[in-house]
Amino acid sequence: MSSRKHSPLIQEAVGRVGGEARLRLLLGVTWSELRGWLDGGAPVPTRVFLKLVDLLEGAPAPEAQAAVHPFLEPRYAPATRAELCESALDAALAVAGTDLGNLQLLDESGTLRIAAQRGFEAPFLEFFAGVKGAESACGVALILGRQYSVSDVENHPVFRGTEAGEVVLAAGARAVGSTPIVGASGTPLGMLSVHHRVPAIPDDCALVLLARIARRAGALLERERRAA
Repeated sequence: MSSRKHSPLIQEAVGRVGGEARLRLLLGVTWSELRGWLDGGAPVPTRVFLKLVDLLEGAPAPEAQAAVHPFLEPRYAPATRAELCESALDAALAVAGTDLGNLQLLDESGTLRIAAQRGFEAPFLEFFAGVKGAESACGVALILGRQYSVSDVENHPVFRGTEAGEVVLAAGARAVGSTPIVGASGTPLGMLSVHHRVPAIPDDCALVLLARIARRAGALLERERRAA
């Protein structure tokens, strides 16, 4: 993973914890490793990146927000449910580095229905207007209650030889990962899915951040429902 892309996180962490020496101890790294990441010339290991995100979760600095997404800023307060869904999806796409994705909400019948989407056209949206069952990544993720990824739609058992697979491929998606949106009470509320135009193996850091976005979306949805 490139350090330059995440250098705002590292720089902000220095100020947040009280200096480079303190950050080095918290991360459990050497001086040479830390300086390499601060300079943006060395790759940041996954374990270090995840520690940095944990240290900075809730940090108000614009640089830290931009390195992840403003949706994760604790003061973020959507005006409407639609704004919440759109913002959560945009955060997920930024983390995953793609322009294809959708956010579904779970209705009373247990069906996932698209509430926000990016990059898809009518055939895809009509086919997946209501999802219930294990014939898609989002359906499998809902049944399992955890993240579920398909690295190659064309060759994966969930999609291979199915109409759903044909629709996904026709939409230009070759990989998909779905993350359940669950409220603090544990109640399933929806699904956050990101799609890639080429086969792709999920990145550990992206999966962690997608899970964080989904948890944040779940908390905000529960708050919105209580206020309704």
